[in-house]
Amino acid sequence: MERVAFSPLGDWLVSAAGRKLRLWNSSGELIREYPDANSTITDIKWRHDGRQFAVSAYNGVVLYDPEEAEPLRRFEWQGSTLTLEWSPNGKYIATGDQDSTVHFWITDTGNDLQMWGYETKVLELAWSFNSRYLATGGGTQVVIWDCSGKGPEKTRPIMVEGHQHLIKHLNFQRQGMLLASGGNDGLLAIWKVGTKKAALLADVVFKAPIACLAWSPDDRCIAVSDESGTLSIAAVRRL
Repeated sequence: MERVAFSPLGDWLVSAAGRKLRLWNSSGELIREYPDANSTITDIKWRHDGRQFAVSAYNGVVLYDPEEAEPLRRFEWQGSTLTLEWSPNGKYIATGDQDSTVHFWITDTGNDLQMWGYETKVLELAWSFNSRYLATGGGTQVVIWDCSGKGPEKTRPIMVEGHQHLIKHLNFQRQGMLLASGGNDGLLAIWKVGTKKAALLADVVFKAPIACLAWSPDDRCIAVSDESGTLSIAAVRRL
């Protein structure tokens, strides 16, 4: 079993093992086993209202309604999708791809935008709570796309410099505009994201690459672990 994802209300659980996709209820009973995916399933994410979930594999993304046996829609693309994230408003599904690109799928129409120029494959995606900004990794710079108005097409992203090695983790606050980035250089940085730039508010260097980071539910603290096995918790109330 490689991927599991509870729906936001906890009434459904989706699991993936290789190409096998299964749906379970909250009591652990198997509700449905879907036809095999085209390849190994790489990610599963629920829409924030819990009415749909998205599954990525080679050839793109497939949308499902947990009440239906057949897929709702297929977003097809000839390439390997590695990770995906719904925007909180459900308008976009962003994917990070093996060929060093990012896709924006418009869920209402199925149209897609593709963003190029990343240093390496993109595994790091983070939406702001208001769905305006998508922060992406795929290199030593944080690349932030403004998805307000007509969306990110034909716009220039905000480029955030500070890391010396590849970025490994990105995480926006749950209800704020602070973005945390963690890299292989052991740097944890906190950025205030605005309309044209991101300002560095605080940073600290750990002894080893950043392994994981998470905001507290009230956004007042951030927990950070590094690959030496150290866990640290920092208050950010004054930022």
